[in-house]
Amino acid sequence: MNYQKYLGLLKEAVAYKSISTDAVYQPEVEKIVSFLENLYKTHGFTVTVARGYDNPIIIASYVVSPEAKTVLIYGHYDIQPADISDGWETDPYGLTEKEGRIYGRGAVDNKGQFMIHTATVFDLIEAGKLKYNVKFMIEGNEETGSPHITQFMHDYAETLKSDFALISDGEITAGIPTLETGFRGGFNSTTTVVTSTTDLHSGLFGGAVPMASLVLSEMLGKLFVNGKVTIPGFYDDVLEIAPEDIENNKRIPFTLEEYKNLSGAKELTSLDGYDFYTQVGLRPAVVITGMQSGYVGEGYRNSVPSKAVAKINFRLVKNQNPEELAKKFAEYMKQLAPSYADVTVEYSDPYDGIKLNTNSEYVEKARGILAEVYGTEPIFKYCGGGLPIVTLIDDIFKIPQVLLPLANEDCRMHAVGENYRVDLIEKGLRFSEAFLGE
Repeated sequence: MNYQKYLGLLKEAVAYKSISTDAVYQPEVEKIVSFLENLYKTHGFTVTVARGYDNPIIIASYVVSPEAKTVLIYGHYDIQPADISDGWETDPYGLTEKEGRIYGRGAVDNKGQFMIHTATVFDLIEAGKLKYNVKFMIEGNEETGSPHITQFMHDYAETLKSDFALISDGEITAGIPTLETGFRGGFNSTTTVVTSTTDLHSGLFGGAVPMASLVLSEMLGKLFVNGKVTIPGFYDDVLEIAPEDIENNKRIPFTLEEYKNLSGAKELTSLDGYDFYTQVGLRPAVVITGMQSGYVGEGYRNSVPSKAVAKINFRLVKNQNPEELAKKFAEYMKQLAPSYADVTVEYSDPYDGIKLNTNSEYVEKARGILAEVYGTEPIFKYCGGGLPIVTLIDDIFKIPQVLLPLANEDCRMHAVGENYRVDLIEKGLRFSEAFLGE
């Protein structure tokens, strides 16, 4: 696959501000849907644009032969917000190449990765060397938790029916090719505490009325004891980690110094002596991702806050039930609250964690090609993030999956300066051609 040809396609895709987290960008979403629909049609695909599931979902199918196996390739065209004023050195929507990297929002997550397989398939069709029938499924709500993807998958199960799935959405590890073997599940939650009907003058009322900010902080502090989550029953369904999984994770290269450089954190907080990859891949976590209360603008507005809000992200492992734990969490927060505080707890986007069976001909084929392209054996890794589509494919289609991240570990996805190393793009293109071609 020609890198410049790939780059041209990606530049067009990155130019669209297809941000799913803000409705003001809906026209941009429609533009990229039209772009992709026409792109696949131009290369001989039958294209369906499925609507009614939030942002449109593109299904593009190409049949080589009725006898050939069929691969389902997943990707998402929606992106996180980005603006030059955030600190980007280049226009986030004008793909820029410099010093061996390309920069732009979506360059890695996920336009740049699904476009590797798209561009490769186009070349293989032109050369008459495509080995598999191909079905692309490109959605537009991955960044908002894919709230309607379950219904879509059931409604289009027959259309999407395939022999195996290929997904590239993530990062390789320590420069080593990576095959992902599972993901954590979870849900998001918003906890709101109200202690009075209005904010109150801190001089006239301070010290005599409760502070919602303090009440919520104290409640959140009680969620953890020595790092462990105190929600009743939180760990009940967590399976004991298999010794072979721990040994596998210990073989993944990791240094504390590199971790510090990559994360900016000064220390690890893993529990019970677990290594980093076991902690984030096979152990559950509760993360307070945001808090808001009172006034935090310029200067001071000396008022007692009447309301405090916390955003909390749950990362759960296989066998933990997100719906049940969401209810237990809500009950627990209300128990922790003092009698004079009103507490509401909302949750959304629950999905199950998954461990995949990697004993398939397709995973073995990918392993061999990765070793040849990268010059080193790939590692198998449990990913701490979540990708609900993987669980749905396993539950509904029960087919093998090849989960193959292609991006560099320092790609800064979701952050300022999202980038994709050119050498890894070229290796990704070589892999895709060898894997999908005759």
